[in-house]
Amino acid sequence: MSNATIIQGRNEIYIGSDTATSVEIDGVLYRQDTNAVKLYQVDNMIIFCSGTLTYCYYVMEQFQQLKVRGTDQLRQLIIRTYAGQNIEIIVCEHNGDQTVIHQLSAYNDFVPVIHSNIPADGLNLLTAGIKTKESYEIASSDLLEGQPLKETYKKVFDSIAFEGIGGTLSVYRVNKSGVNCCLVHEIIEPDNLIKISIDVLIDYYQRHCIVGERIYGKVFMGVNLALEDEDGVLKFQGSKGEIFDRNGTLVMKLGLVDENPDKFGLWSFNDITRVRVDDTSGFAIDRATPDLNNYPDGWEKVMWADPSDGTLYAHDLVAENIKIVNDIGKTILDAENNYLDIGDFKDIVMDNKLTTLEKMQIITELYKIEAGYHRMLEQADEYKRSQRDDVFDMEAQFFAKSPSTIDLYSTDPLTSAYFDLLNYMSQYIDIISQAPLNIDVNSPKTEQTSEIADRAELILKFKTYYDEEKNLRNKIEDAQFYSGLNMGQYYNNVVIGEYGFIALRNDGKYRSVLNATNGLALQKWENNRWTNKVYASIGSSTYEDGTLISEDLVAKRLRIETKNGNVLLDAGALNFDFSVLDSIIIDDVIVSTEKITLANNYKSIAKQYLTLKEQINHYVTTIYNDRDSSYYELDDARNYLQSAGNELTSSYNELTSYMNPVFADMNRTTHIGADLGSTRVEFHLRWENFYKAYESARVKLADFLEKSSLQLGRNYNNTVIDAENGIMVTRGNMMNRTTLNATEGIKIEKNIGSAGSPNWEKRFYVDLDGNLFADELSARRLRILDGKLGDAIIFDWEDGITINGKNKEQIRLNANEGIAIDVDGEERFWVHNDGTLRAKRLIITNDDVDPTQLPDGSYVSKLAVNELRTINGVSPQDYIHIKDNFFRFYTGTGTEYDLEKLSFHLENKGGDTYAVVKMGIGNKLKNEIGFIRKDDEAFKLDYNATTGYYRRLWLTNRVGAGEFGAILQSVGAGIKLVTDSHTIRLEVDASNYIEIAPTGIKIVGTRVDFD
Repeated sequence: MSNATIIQGRNEIYIGSDTATSVEIDGVLYRQDTNAVKLYQVDNMIIFCSGTLTYCYYVMEQFQQLKVRGTDQLRQLIIRTYAGQNIEIIVCEHNGDQTVIHQLSAYNDFVPVIHSNIPADGLNLLTAGIKTKESYEIASSDLLEGQPLKETYKKVFDSIAFEGIGGTLSVYRVNKSGVNCCLVHEIIEPDNLIKISIDVLIDYYQRHCIVGERIYGKVFMGVNLALEDEDGVLKFQGSKGEIFDRNGTLVMKLGLVDENPDKFGLWSFNDITRVRVDDTSGFAIDRATPDLNNYPDGWEKVMWADPSDGTLYAHDLVAENIKIVNDIGKTILDAENNYLDIGDFKDIVMDNKLTTLEKMQIITELYKIEAGYHRMLEQADEYKRSQRDDVFDMEAQFFAKSPSTIDLYSTDPLTSAYFDLLNYMSQYIDIISQAPLNIDVNSPKTEQTSEIADRAELILKFKTYYDEEKNLRNKIEDAQFYSGLNMGQYYNNVVIGEYGFIALRNDGKYRSVLNATNGLALQKWENNRWTNKVYASIGSSTYEDGTLISEDLVAKRLRIETKNGNVLLDAGALNFDFSVLDSIIIDDVIVSTEKITLANNYKSIAKQYLTLKEQINHYVTTIYNDRDSSYYELDDARNYLQSAGNELTSSYNELTSYMNPVFADMNRTTHIGADLGSTRVEFHLRWENFYKAYESARVKLADFLEKSSLQLGRNYNNTVIDAENGIMVTRGNMMNRTTLNATEGIKIEKNIGSAGSPNWEKRFYVDLDGNLFADELSARRLRILDGKLGDAIIFDWEDGITINGKNKEQIRLNANEGIAIDVDGEERFWVHNDGTLRAKRLIITNDDVDPTQLPDGSYVSKLAVNELRTINGVSPQDYIHIKDNFFRFYTGTGTEYDLEKLSFHLENKGGDTYAVVKMGIGNKLKNEIGFIRKDDEAFKLDYNATTGYYRRLWLTNRVGAGEFGAILQSVGAGIKLVTDSHTIRLEVDASNYIEIAPTGIKIVGTRVDFD
C-alpha cells in the first residue's frame, strides 16, 4: 500500500504518489523494492490504484484494454473480479467544465464517492492509502503558509517515508488541456529502513517450508509444490503445473492449462509461437498476431489437427522432401525424386483406344492442368522481374529507382506446351474454347470411342507440358532466391548466415561484422588475418560486456561516465583535474611553478565562465522576452537559470578574490595558512564551489533551451510537430484536432469515436490546390479574390454580399440597401428594402431578342406589371396610374389625396363588364362628373350637373314601333340645338318632319294634331 496526496481546485488537480512495494512477514513490514506503479494515465484521467499489487496490476491491465473506459466500467470490472483483495482507487479528471474526483473503496461496495463543484478560489485536500492523517496535516500546513506546491509534495513524502512509502515521487497535473507530469522526486528515506533480504526469506522458509537437497518417499501430499534450480522453476498448484525459465518467464503449462471451459494438456510458448496439445484443441501450433479483431486472444492458428477426424491443416506450409500417397499406399507426389503421377495414361492408351470413361478421366485432368497453368502464369508474372535489378539513384536525397527491364525467364515454352496439348486433344474430345477451357462432355465426339494413332505422341504431349511446368517452377524458385535473402548467400559482398551479418569491401581489406557472439566489429585484414579496429565486446575475458574498444577515436561531443553514473569526462563541461589541485596544496605551500599551473587553469575556466555567463544573460533576457506569451514551466526554467547564473557569478568572484593574493607575485612562494589565512580544505572548496556552480548553470541552461525551443515529436500541451505529420494540435478531450503539413494541407477533424478508439472525420480542410472545404462555415467577413488578388466577391456581416466586375461594375445585396447595381459609382438599378424597384433604364423583351430602339432613344418593350405610375419626383405633377382594371390620370404627389381627372376602367364583374370613361374631378357631392359608357342597353353619355341635375344622351339598342333609339334628356334646364345659319330637321320619314331653317319653320305630316 502507498500514499496518494491530492490537491483539487476547480480547474486543476495535482496528485502525487510513490513507487514503494512492501511485504509483511511474521508481523514485520519489510521494503521489497521501489519499482511499483501506482499512478496510471488512461486517456485524460490519472488513476491511483494501490493495494494487493498483483490484483491492482490485473485490474488496470484489463481496464486499459476496454474500448469504452470510464469510472462506471472500472467499477463493474472490480465487482466482477473482486474476491476480498486489498484495493483502493481514485480517478482524477476534468470533464470540460470543472475537475472531478471519483473515489472507489471496498467499504461501500465500490460506489463512487464524487468530489466536485470546488469554489473558484477554493482548494480540496484529499489523502488516500496509508499514513493519510500525517500527509494531510503536513500538506494542509504548508498550503496555509503559502509554500510552493512542488516543495509541499517533497516535504510530505520525505516526512512520511518508511517501509511502505518511498522510492520515486511522481506528481501529475490534470486540467482542461490534459494530463502532464510536473514533478519527479527521489524520496529521502530514513536510514533505519528494514529491507527484505535472502536471510529473512531463508529464515521464513526454514520455519514454514520443507527444504532439502534430497527428499525421499512414496507419497507426496500437499496443495503446492515448487522445484527450483539455477535453470528454472517447476510449480504445481493442484492440477495446474507451470514451468519458468531462468529469467522467471512462464514458458510452459501442463495439467489444467486453461479454464472456462477447462482444458487439460500441455502448452509451450514464447512471445512468437505457442504449441498446444490438449483434450479440446487436439494438436495446434499458433503464432502471435496483432490482429485482435479476428483473434481476440492474440494467437492465430498456423498448423493444427482436427481432433474429430485427425485431418491436418496448415497455413503458409513450406516443406522439404514431401511425399504424398493415396489410401492404398501408392505414391502421388514425391518431391525428393521429382515424381508426380499424371494419371494412368499408360494404362489408358495401352489398347490404342480412348473410351468414353477414359475420356472423362482425361477431361478431369485437363481442367486440373488449366487451373495449374493459370496459377503458374500468375506466379511467373510476379517474379519475372526482380527489384534486385532495379537501377538506384544513389545521388538522390530520398530513395529513387527505375524499374528493371530484365526478364529472368520466359513463359512462352509453357504456353506453347499447354496449347499444343489442347490442340492435340481436340481430335478426341470436343473443346469448345481454349481460353477459358470449355469442353462439351455431351458431344458425340466425346462420347464415342476413338482410335489413338500414336500412343507415344499422346503421352509425350502430357509429359512435355508437365516438364515445362516443372522447369518454370524451378525458374520461379530461382528468381525468388535471386530476389530474396538466403542464409549463406552472397549479395554484393554481403552475406547473412549462422555467423550473423558480414559486409566486405570490394578490395578485401575491410569488413563489418554483426552477430550475437562477437557483437559489432569493424575489422581490417592485417598479417593474413582479420584484426578488430573498432568493436563492442561480448564475452571478452579482458573487457566487460558492452565495452566499446577503438584503436583511434575522434569525437566532437564525448561524455564518459563511471559505473555509478558520475561524469568522468564531458567535452562540453568545465575541464578541471582536481587531482592536480590536491597535489599542489598537499603541503600547504604553492611554489612559483605550481602557480603557473593554477594560473593556466584559472585562465581556462575564466574564459569558459565568461562564455557561459554571456549565454545565460542572453537567454534570460533577450530570448525569454522575445515572445508573445509564456507558460509556467518556461518561467520556472528561466528563474532557475537566472538563479544559477547569480550563483555562478558569486562563486567565480569568490574564487577570483581568493586567488588574487596567490597571483599577485608569481615568483614568490605562497603559504596557504600564513599568507592566505586559510586551509587546504577551504582552498579546495573554493575551486569545487565554482566547478559545481558552473555545472549547475550548464544543466539549467540546457533545461531552459529545452523548455524555450521546439523539440520535434514532443508533446506540448497536446501540440506535436514532427517530420511525418507536420503540426498537429489535439484538444484536451481528444474530440478535435488540427493538422498542417505539406501532404494534406490544412485540416480540422472531429473524433466521432471515443478518446480510447478515435475515429477522425474531416470537418474543415484546405487541400494543396488551395481549395477550401467545410461542413459548416461562419465568418464575419469573407473575401473571394480574383486572379489578380482583387476582391471579386466579399461576404460581410454588415455590408452583406458585394460582387465586383471587371469593368467597375458592382452588385450589392444587404439588408440596408436591398439589391443595388452600380457602374463606375453610378447607380443603375436597385431594389429597395421597402420592396420598390428602381432603375435608370428598364428594357423588357423576349428572350434572346434585342429590343427595337426609337429615334428618341426609347425602346419598344413588353411590360407586365401589377401596378404602374408615371410619377417623377415628389413635387405636384400630372401622372398616370395603372392598376387592376383602370387607367387613370391624376394631379398630385402620389398620395391618396391626389385629384383624379380622367379614368378608363371597367364596371361590373365577371364576363358582364363594360368600358367606362370617367371625366372630371367633381365636387364634394360627387357632381360635375361625366361618364361615357357602352353597356348592353346603349352607348351612353351621362353627366351630373352642379346641383345634381341629371343630363344624358343615350343611343339605345331598341328597334320597332314605340321604341326610342336615341334619348336626349336634361333635368333642371332646357335643351338647345344651335347651328350657324343651317337647317335643323327632326324627321320620321319623308312625309313627317319638322324643319327649322333660316327662312322659317316648316311642319310636314300626314296628320298634324294641335291639342
